[in-house]
Amino acid sequence: MTPRKTCPGWAIAAAATLALLSARAGFAQNGAFNSNEPGLRARDQAVLDQARAAIEADRKRPRIAGIWRATAPATTIKTVDGKLPPMTAAAQKLYRERVTDRKAGNSHDPLDQCLPPGTPRSLWSGEPILITQAPAKVTLFHQYRHLIRHVFLEGPPKLAEPDPIWEGHSSGWWDGDTLRIQTLGFNGEQWLDAAGLPQSPDMKVDESLRLLDANTLEDTVTVADARYYKEPWSTRVTFKRLPDDTFMPEQECSEKLLEFPLKPYAPSDGGTGHGSR
Repeated sequence: MTPRKTCPGWAIAAAATLALLSARAGFAQNGAFNSNEPGLRARDQAVLDQARAAIEADRKRPRIAGIWRATAPATTIKTVDGKLPPMTAAAQKLYRERVTDRKAGNSHDPLDQCLPPGTPRSLWSGEPILITQAPAKVTLFHQYRHLIRHVFLEGPPKLAEPDPIWEGHSSGWWDGDTLRIQTLGFNGEQWLDAAGLPQSPDMKVDESLRLLDANTLEDTVTVADARYYKEPWSTRVTFKRLPDDTFMPEQECSEKLLEFPLKPYAPSDGGTGHGSR
C-alpha cells in the first residue's frame, strides 16, 4: 500500500505561526499598541523561535499520520503473554458475574446502550482510525462511534483532578521514535472488553506507539488499576495502514435502541406512527 500523503505537520504549524504574526502586525498599526511595540515584537519572536524548534523536531519524527485498522479485532483481551489480566478478588467476582450474564443472554455491556467504549477499548474495535500528526498534537478520529481523542504533546498529564469522562484525558510526548501517551481521569463505567474486564476511576493507561515499518503501527497498552488488578499488565494491538481513499461511512448506534417497526405514537395519525403534522 502507498503510505498516506498528508500535509506535513511542520507546514501546518508554520502557516498558523505566520497567521499569528500577520494578525499581530495589523494590531501594531493601532496607536494603542505602538507604545509597547518592542515588547510585542520580542514576544512574537519568542513564539516564532519556539514554533521553529517544534517544527524542526517534528520533521525528524516517524510519520504515523494516516488511516489505520487493527489487524486482529478483539472482544476478549489477553495480556502479551496470552493470559487473563491479574485480577483482584473484587475484579474476579465482577468478571464472573458478567460472563455468566452474557452467556445467559443478559449482557449489561455499556456498548449495548450506545455508550462510548472509552480508552483503550476503542483501539481494538476493528474499525478504521484516522490519525493526524502535527508538532503540538496527535489526534485519533475513530470511525467507531465517531470518537475523537486529542493527544496534546505536553508530556505526562499535569491535571491534578481531571474531570472524569469515558475516554479519559490523554497527553503525550515523543521518546525517540516512540510516541508515549498517558491517559487518566476515567469515569470507571466502561468495560475493557466484551467479556467484562472492569475498570475503576483510578485506572491509568500508558501507550507506546511505534512504526514497525511504513505500513505497520504497533501500540503496546499498559493498564494500571490497583482496585481491580494486582499489578499493571500489558496487551498489544497492531494496525495496518489503509489506502488514502478508504471510505469511512456513517454509523448509527441509537437506531438499535428503538423498536422497529415503530409503534404508533399519536392517536391522531391513524395508527401508523408516521402521520403528517
